[in-house]
Amino acid sequence: MNKTGRMFIIILLPLIIFAAADCCADINLPASPLFQPIELAAEPNLDIPIYDTPSDEPAAGGYVAPKSISKTKAVFYSLLLPGAGHYYLGENGRGEVFTGAEIVSWAGIAAFQIYGNWKEDDYVRFAEEHAGVSSGGKDEDFYKNLTFYDSREDYNTAGRIIDPGDPYYPNTRAYYWQWDSDESQSHYRDIRNQSETAFRNRDFMIGLAVFNRIIAGIDAFRLARKIANTRVDQFGGGTDERVKFDLKVNPFGDNPKFEIKLSRKF
Repeated sequence: MNKTGRMFIIILLPLIIFAAADCCADINLPASPLFQPIELAAEPNLDIPIYDTPSDEPAAGGYVAPKSISKTKAVFYSLLLPGAGHYYLGENGRGEVFTGAEIVSWAGIAAFQIYGNWKEDDYVRFAEEHAGVSSGGKDEDFYKNLTFYDSREDYNTAGRIIDPGDPYYPNTRAYYWQWDSDESQSHYRDIRNQSETAFRNRDFMIGLAVFNRIIAGIDAFRLARKIANTRVDQFGGGTDERVKFDLKVNPFGDNPKFEIKLSRKF
C-alpha cells in the first residue's frame, strides 16, 4: 500500500468509529419485565384477619366462631334471658325460639293479670249492687261464700253444718249480704269464675316462663359443650339432631296444661 492509501485509511477510520458510536447511542432497548420495579400501595386502615388454625377461618356466611366457648356464660345468659345464651353461641335460630317464648309468656302474664283484676272489680261491684255487700275489709273467703249462700244467715246456719270449723259472721252491717235473686247470684258466680280462671292462667304462664328458662339453660349448656369439644357444626345448625323437644302449650280454658316430649335417636 502506498503512502496516499495509508493516509486515506488513517483519516477515514476515526470517522467510521465516531459514526458507529453515535448510532449505538440512539438505540434504546426496553427493560425486561423480569426486572421491573415493584410498587406497593399501603392502606393504613386495612385490617387483615389472622387465624390460628384452619377451623377459625370464616365460613361462607361470614360467621367466625369465638376462639373460646364458656358453658357458664351460655347458661347464665339463658337463665337471665332465654335465647341470649344461644345468641352468644351463634345459634340465632334457636335463640329466637326461646326469646319468642319468653315474650309470649310475659305478655300472657300481664294480659291475664289485667283481665283478672278487671273481673275482680266487676264481681265486687256487682255484689254491692245486688247483694247489699259493703265494700272494704273483705277477704277472699267472704266473696267465695257469696257464690254458695243466699245470705249471711243462710251461711251461719247451713255453713256451720257443712264445715263446723268456719267462724260465724257477726250480726253487723259490715258482713251483711242478701241476694236479690237467684239469677243475680248465678251471674256473680260466672264473673268470679272468669276472674279466678284468669288468675290460674297467669300462674300457668309464670310456670311456663320458669320452664322456658330451665330448658333454654339446658339446651345452651348442651350446645356449648358440643361446640367446645368438636367445633364441627359451628358454621351450620350446630345442633344435635338426635335429640328433639316437642312442646305443646294450652294456657286457655279452665284446665290450662302443657305437654313436653323428649325423643332421642340411637
